[in-house]
Amino acid sequence: MRALYIINFLLTASYGYSQITFGVETVILDSGKYEFKQQAEEQVPDYTKAYRILTNQVALNPDNAELRYFLGYCMDRLNANDGSQMLQLKTEMTLKASEQFETVNRLEPVYQGEMFILDPYSKISGIWGSQAEAYLNRGMLDSATWAFKEGKHRGGFIEPVLEYNRQLLNSCEKNSILITYGDNITIPTWYLQLIEGFRTDITIVDANLINTSWYPKYLKTQRNLDLPLTDTQIDTIDYMGWHPQKILINNPKNANQNFSWELKPTYLDNYILKGDRILLDIFRQNIFERPIYFNINSDSTYNLFLNPYLIDDGLVSKVGINENDLNSKTTIISKNLKAYHIDNLIISEIQKSKDAIIVLNGFRWAYYTIISRLMEKGETTRARELFSEYQKKFSKAQLPFASEYEETYFNKLFNQFQ
Repeated sequence: MRALYIINFLLTASYGYSQITFGVETVILDSGKYEFKQQAEEQVPDYTKAYRILTNQVALNPDNAELRYFLGYCMDRLNANDGSQMLQLKTEMTLKASEQFETVNRLEPVYQGEMFILDPYSKISGIWGSQAEAYLNRGMLDSATWAFKEGKHRGGFIEPVLEYNRQLLNSCEKNSILITYGDNITIPTWYLQLIEGFRTDITIVDANLINTSWYPKYLKTQRNLDLPLTDTQIDTIDYMGWHPQKILINNPKNANQNFSWELKPTYLDNYILKGDRILLDIFRQNIFERPIYFNINSDSTYNLFLNPYLIDDGLVSKVGINENDLNSKTTIISKNLKAYHIDNLIISEIQKSKDAIIVLNGFRWAYYTIISRLMEKGETTRARELFSEYQKKFSKAQLPFASEYEETYFNKLFNQFQ
């Protein structure tokens, strides 16, 4: 399994495993979630025992939000344990899992229990977004539209997360390819494109789902992605042994232009995965035809170690093939930064979702990255101007920090301007 972003781990670490429990009664209450977490560590998990225990526990403790949270997670994993099983989703199970998280939100509008990965609002989005994608893969547009709208009606796709992703999509040039990672980026962008018709010129490529067989085919046939692999090749391509080596892509329309970088192993220091190989083919086919972006703070194990060629462009990083941009002596300040805002968001809507706070703090990271680079290059005046702009738009009163650690991290830089 790929490592999650280091930054996201640091931000979310304080939310999980925070409860210290004692006594026989508490141990019994914890047994269902303990079994669930044990199975989540297995390569071939079996959640049936956890489901049985949690179902009984919820029946005995119907107002326990944490038990319902883990029962909802358990139901979701039984429905589809990972992205490779997304096409097998059963609507009835989707509905039952969603109902558990909806009840969590009624019992605790700001969830206080232990989180496994996502908060209840994000899980509702993920459950219904995955169901919608399964419908889309079958060409069932009306059913997919229904699933997205049902997810919104039931408490998912909350406005703070949608608004962040609108601004993220608007950070990309026309007809771009945007490679994303994480449910709170990929799934809301699916929603925006289908339900709001927002930036449908962009092809979203999820870096996790690209490892499955069904998703690359879907991108090729339904999402306007030029991918030279045949369906048979997509089915049979697998991970392979790999050592650091140079990748060279020539522009078929300009013999004088090429793009090259060193691709290192992405898994266990010795392999590249199926998704890496498919993503490499996407690059070979599209790098000179369409702008390619990653969402901010992409990890080297899924951005193919392109970090030296990524140009910070606000909430996204653009793959740079123009030597002038890459070798600029001055820091490039993205025009996107000035456009970012949270003026239309309600603070209570932000505060109720821990994931929304984490997502929206992406605005801070976009500013932080550029300000810190300006400081490194001694461009103090420009750094102060950008800091002043940031302060006006994203003060702590408007946008909480995702954690005390993050606040301390930001303040170390920003205290220089006091």
